[in-house]
Amino acid sequence: MEAELGVEALPANAGFLLSRVGTAVQAGFKEVLDRWQVRPLHFLVLMALSRADGSSQQELCQATRVNSGNMVELIDTLERLGYAERGRDPRDRRRHLVALTGAGRSALAAMTRAADDYTTRFLAPLSQKEQATLTSALDKLYRTTPEGRGGSLAAGSAGRPS
Repeated sequence: MEAELGVEALPANAGFLLSRVGTAVQAGFKEVLDRWQVRPLHFLVLMALSRADGSSQQELCQATRVNSGNMVELIDTLERLGYAERGRDPRDRRRHLVALTGAGRSALAAMTRAADDYTTRFLAPLSQKEQATLTSALDKLYRTTPEGRGGSLAAGSAGRPS
C-alpha cells in the first residue's frame, strides 16, 4: 500500500492551515496594493495618518508598532509617491510631522475600496456569521502575539487584512 504524498493528504493542522491561508492572503493583498506601488506596511501608515494627520514619526511608530528605521523608509517612499509629506513642527522645529497629501487621501480611499473588495471575494465562501467568528478568533490569537500584546487590530478595521 502506497502512502499518499499530496498536500491534501496531510492532517488538518490549524497552524499549517493558518500559515498557508496567511501566505495566500498576503500575496493577494500585496497584488492589490501593487497598483499604487505600496506594500501592506505603507497602507498601514496611510491608514494611521488618515486617523491622526500631522503625526510625528515617533507617534506613527507607536501607533503602527513599526520600528523607527523602517518608518523612515516607509515615509520616504510615501513622500516619493506624493502620498505624504514631512514638515517641521511649528512648536518644535527639531520634530518632523507627517501628513497625507490630497493625492495620498485619494490613493488611500481607492486602496481601501480595493482591499475591501479583495477581502469580500476571499471570504465569500464563509457566511456572515462565519466571517464574524473568524475575525473574532483571529483577533484573539493576534492579541497573544508579541506585536499584538499592545491591543486589538480588529476595532475599526474588521475584515481588512493587515
